[in-house]
Amino acid sequence: MLPKRVLDRFVEQCPAGVMVRATLENLLRPERLDQIFEDSAERQYSKVLLFSQVVAVMSGVATRTHRSVHGAYLASRQELGVSATALYEKLNHLEPNVSSALIRQTAGDAAKVIDAMPAGRRQVLAGREVYYLDGNHLGGSEHRLAVTRVTREGVLPGQSLALLDAQRGLIMDLVPCEDGHAQERALLPELLRRLPAGIVVVADRNFCTTKFLFGLRERGAFFIIRQHASTLTWKTVEPRRRIGRIQTGVVYEQKVELADGPQRWRLRRITLQLDRPTENGDTEIHLLTNLPAKAVSAQQIASIYRGRWTIEGVFQQLTAVLRCEVETLGYPKAALFAFATAVLAYNTYAVVKAALRSAHGEQVIEEKLSDYHLMDHVAKAHTGMDVAVDAVAWEPYQRLSARQLGRQLVRWAKQVDLARYPKKKRGPKKPRPARKRGNRNHHVATARLLTAPP
Repeated sequence: MLPKRVLDRFVEQCPAGVMVRATLENLLRPERLDQIFEDSAERQYSKVLLFSQVVAVMSGVATRTHRSVHGAYLASRQELGVSATALYEKLNHLEPNVSSALIRQTAGDAAKVIDAMPAGRRQVLAGREVYYLDGNHLGGSEHRLAVTRVTREGVLPGQSLALLDAQRGLIMDLVPCEDGHAQERALLPELLRRLPAGIVVVADRNFCTTKFLFGLRERGAFFIIRQHASTLTWKTVEPRRRIGRIQTGVVYEQKVELADGPQRWRLRRITLQLDRPTENGDTEIHLLTNLPAKAVSAQQIASIYRGRWTIEGVFQQLTAVLRCEVETLGYPKAALFAFATAVLAYNTYAVVKAALRSAHGEQVIEEKLSDYHLMDHVAKAHTGMDVAVDAVAWEPYQRLSARQLGRQLVRWAKQVDLARYPKKKRGPKKPRPARKRGNRNHHVATARLLTAPP
């Protein structure tokens, strides 16, 4: 009974931390992870060090429980039973498709848990599933590899395309690429092969290419994509007409014709005339969509596109709160796997947030809950739980069905004190004043600036 009593204390003091740990135990069951590896790995194999053990080590780094890969290794050296060199060798040769399969399959399990909650899913567009698409380039790694020591240039270990489920807040798929300088559009054919029919893809103008749009049509998918100025061959079919307003501007619509060789395709072109220009000075945003006008209005399309910035916020959380970039991992395969484990951690938080929405209401969570403070508190509690709570206390949660886990998470979510994680709304940005050039003096004392006469 002692492990259960200790766990109950954590439920009282940090229910959010217990929710995260129970979700991790359920989604990342060792036998489940090892099976994903066996099904997706093409060259690599497991001998002594199991894939589930590698995931456990890197999860500690992704959640900032451990400050380095070597620190995470030292904390679990006895359980691993291998040398640090063997761990790094495993990381350096993990195939990108393994990282991709890991995200895709565990996200599918997480989606079932969220769907089992009373109000876990948001409704973005009635009757349709909306996904935000964007790319993420990993920052430069340290010059540790012999081939990188001869250059002063930043060395980029890779990039990936991410597909964010707008309803559940989960990153449902990753398309990783070891070439950090490759064009993001080169990854679109692989993404197209994975997309299910009927979904709505929302993306920025970088993905507005003829091949991608026609590829989405062949897959039976829909899209809302910002029009690129020079990547399409198109013409207007009718003059634009004013439809109405949304919060940020006036909405117009017209029919246009898109050409791909001999093929012709008529699409809707939605124009949002902004009340305030963007940071780049754009006063209008043009969106292309194949959604039927009878089912989805132009105002809805413009509003849904505004939510595309959600995925950039996710990338910010992966960098600032979690640790998706491990500078010491120079090999692309290892760096991409580190990013994937950070996505795993983020998806776990997404399940917890869905439980909080069910318990406290979506509006309360969106307006009052700080993701940063929540994740920071959970990360700090995680180390204490590892020490105080015996592993046997978590075993029952590994065997729970999606419905059972969802119900348990909602019960715990009702005990979370949201006042501990307040969100502070940022005010409007102030215009930056003109700066003096520091050609002669490269430094200045702050104290002198504060005491200088106006």
